[in-house]
Amino acid sequence: MIPYFVINQISLGPVKLYIWGLFAGLGFSVGYLLFYYLARKENLAPKKIAGLAVAIFFGAISGAWVLARLTAGGGAAFMGGLIGAILFGWAYMEKAKIPFWKTADLFVLPMALGIGIGRIGCILINDHQGAPTNLPWGILWPDGISRHPMGIYESLVGFGLLAVFWFLQKKIKNMSLRAERSNSVDAAVSRDRHAPAGLTMTDGLFFLLFLISYSAIRFFLEFIRVSSGPLADPRWGILSVSQWIAVVIFSISLLLLIYKKKC
Repeated sequence: MIPYFVINQISLGPVKLYIWGLFAGLGFSVGYLLFYYLARKENLAPKKIAGLAVAIFFGAISGAWVLARLTAGGGAAFMGGLIGAILFGWAYMEKAKIPFWKTADLFVLPMALGIGIGRIGCILINDHQGAPTNLPWGILWPDGISRHPMGIYESLVGFGLLAVFWFLQKKIKNMSLRAERSNSVDAAVSRDRHAPAGLTMTDGLFFLLFLISYSAIRFFLEFIRVSSGPLADPRWGILSVSQWIAVVIFSISLLLLIYKKKC
C-alpha cells in the first residue's frame, strides 16, 4: 500500500516551482521537441512547426478553461484541452495550407509522451481521487480508505500508448507506401474523389486509432475514479462529463476511420 503524499511545489532558493504546472509544461515542451524532430523529417517548414505549436498551445488552454468553467470539473478540463488543441490546430493548418491528416499522424507519439510526462504532476500533487480498492498498490488516503492511484494509471496510459504506437508506426508506414503505389496506378480516380495531392487513404489512420484508443481507455478508467465528493468530476446522468466527451470523441473518430477506409 502506498502512503498518501502531496508535493505541491519545490523551492530552488528564492524560486518556487509549482509541480502541476512544471510537469504540464515539461510534457508540452518535450512533446513539441519530438514533434519538431518528426516534422522536420517530413520537410515541414520550421516556421510552420512553431506556428502550429503556438496554435495548439492556446487551443489546449482555451479548451481546458472553457470546459472547466462549463462543468466545474478539473478532470474534464483535460478532455476540453484535447478538443481545443485539435480545433485550433486544424484551423491553423487550413490557413497555413498544411495537410491536416498527414500532420495529425505526426502528433500521436508526442501526445502520448506529453500525457505520460504531464500526468506525473498529477501523481505528485495527488489530486485525482480513486475509488476504494484492496489492491496492494492502492493509496491510503487521510480518510483511512485505500484508493486507486489514478495519477499513476493515467501516466501509465500515456507511456503505454507511446510504446504501442511506436511499434505500430512502422506497420502504418508500410500500409501508406502500399496505398501510394496503388494510388499512382489510378491517379484519376483519386482526383475524382477530391483527395489532396500527396495524401493517401492511410493518412490520418494513426491519429484516429490513437483517439479511439485513448478515449476508450479514458472512458473505462473513469469507473475506478471516485464518483462523489469534492474531488469527483461532475456527472451528467449515469456518466461523468469526461466519459460523455470520450464517447463523442470515440464515435466521431470511429466514423471517420470507417469513412476513410471506404474511400
